[in-house]
Amino acid sequence: MRKQYGLFRFLYKLYFGITYIILGLLLYPFMFLLIRGEKGVIRGIRMKQIWSRILCALVFIRVQTDFEVDLPKNQAFVFCPNHTSYLDIVLMYVILPHNIAFLGKSEILKWPIISLFFKRGVDIPVFRDSKTKASDCLIPAADELKRGRSLVIFPEGKIPDHVPDLAPFKRGAFSLAFATGVPVVPITFYNNWRLFSDHTDFFGPAKPGKSLVKVHRPLYPKDFQDLLSLQQETYRIIDKELKNYGNQ
Repeated sequence: MRKQYGLFRFLYKLYFGITYIILGLLLYPFMFLLIRGEKGVIRGIRMKQIWSRILCALVFIRVQTDFEVDLPKNQAFVFCPNHTSYLDIVLMYVILPHNIAFLGKSEILKWPIISLFFKRGVDIPVFRDSKTKASDCLIPAADELKRGRSLVIFPEGKIPDHVPDLAPFKRGAFSLAFATGVPVVPITFYNNWRLFSDHTDFFGPAKPGKSLVKVHRPLYPKDFQDLLSLQQETYRIIDKELKNYGNQ
């Protein structure tokens, strides 16, 4: 029986990967044309939202999102989700109607299709091989927040080795929030790691199903003494949710 489950997981991941590539190739010409010009960023975001929804439908992933409060579309936020799966990135475009930019690892510049968005300024790459370059990315990120555009930053910086347990948070997201006064919104992905685990683990958890997500109420920097207390509260909120879910 375990071998049968392993085979199913492998086939599902293979199907997911093939679907991702084919869909990307089909949409690539539209992406290339639409993200040109002054309004290219907005069109690029809309294209990614469409791409994400189609991909989820084709791989049989549904999303159930619980918003603690309504979040105005025209206000900037720093969205801070926990990171347990590559599915997290796809679903951010499904659950949020906002104009968002990702702070993502620079390695994405080498990925086909996705790299197109980074090269055109839709997202902001982080060069983690250099502390100076990594710090430099905070400047355009702060500029985007000041223009009213929201950022998505995974504060763990990577998928932890022991999901769904949280890894320590890095301070970049909270530094930006304090520098600009933009509120932080914690987001809890409860079970994405069960729907699509690390793609390099061919027989790891993977299956169609429902992704459970909670978008918490905003945390305003002015209500905190310093960025460390804001960072700790964001961690506490997500960690509590994950532990409560695990005990159910």
